Amino acid sequence: MSAIELDGVSKSFLQIAVLREIELSVPEGSRTVVVGSSGSGKTTLLRLISGFDFPDAGTITVSGRRVAGVGAAVPAHQRGIGVVAQDGALFPHLTVGENIAFGLGIRKSGGRASAVRKLLNMVSLDADFAPRRPDELSGGQQQRVALARALARRPKVMLLDEPFSALDAGLRAATREVVADTLAREGVTTVLVTHDQAEALSFADQLAVLREGRLTQVGSPRELYARPVDLFTARFLGDAVVLDATVEGELARCALGAVPIVPTPIRGDASIMFRPEQLAVGPAEADGCAGRVEAVEFYGSEVLLTIRLEGAGDATAADGVIRVRQRGTSNAVVGSRVGVTAIGPAIAYPREPVSAP
Repeated sequence: MSAIELDGVSKSFLQIAVLREIELSVPEGSRTVVVGSSGSGKTTLLRLISGFDFPDAGTITVSGRRVAGVGAAVPAHQRGIGVVAQDGALFPHLTVGENIAFGLGIRKSGGRASAVRKLLNMVSLDADFAPRRPDELSGGQQQRVALARALARRPKVMLLDEPFSALDAGLRAATREVVADTLAREGVTTVLVTHDQAEALSFADQLAVLREGRLTQVGSPRELYARPVDLFTARFLGDAVVLDATVEGELARCALGAVPIVPTPIRGDASIMFRPEQLAVGPAEADGCAGRVEAVEFYGSEVLLTIRLEGAGDATAADGVIRVRQRGTSNAVVGSRVGVTAIGPAIAYPREPVSAP
């Protein structure tokens, strides 16, 4: 069963189309992430679902109830939806406990205090946080308090608008894990919007890529990473090695030689895409593809090698230069000559046009 259904949803501001014919189904109890660059329409999509704005066309259904569209215009406070904003939006003049208790509707102080303690525990915070002010908390703690406040109304759906973007990398990952566990435990359907690809892939059960107001692809994170529908989506969801090639049946001839490809109707000129981890680097062999290491970026458990392929000429979209991810134990150094081998099939796309100088 779907908790949220968007059918043909469009929205414009001052005659500028921000969202165009959005079709999206969010399964009940799932975590759906909408990922896209700044200005792609992510926040507008959340505002339409929450009820802060209404679509110009199409319908929105929440838990089987039409809330926007023909004959329906349910206001935000009647939709049973919780919202956590990017900055948490806590009331600075209230304590943590008062922020969480806001709108609980519990008159007795004992009952209110008990409910606040339960909600703090739900987001892995101790009860002694209740008397503190928001400015006495870290960024991650503030976001957890904002989540507790949103959960206080027992929403059926939670909308998260880039809530981790202002946190540093370590705190962002820890806070994201607490939030994900809390929402899963409570069985709350969640929609997160973000421009962070790693965050989208790790948080989502279902991933939707938004580009210039249109959804380009919807599916599982693994599916979208491994089988992106176009090169934009491929590059947006992670590093991509793109080579010019000629497709001949089940093979593509490129700077790496003849490599297998995912079945495709494309024939002749094409661009093919590998993920960096699909390329293995080893000793250069006389009859294999070789290149010279131009840069080594060390990330602890892995290294990212920049390699200029030998004799590539115009055979690649990046002047014969590729970037290959390897384990951190790789002993490749700048200037060394290495062999490059493809692992698994590439994906073929229509040949990318050559950019004007």
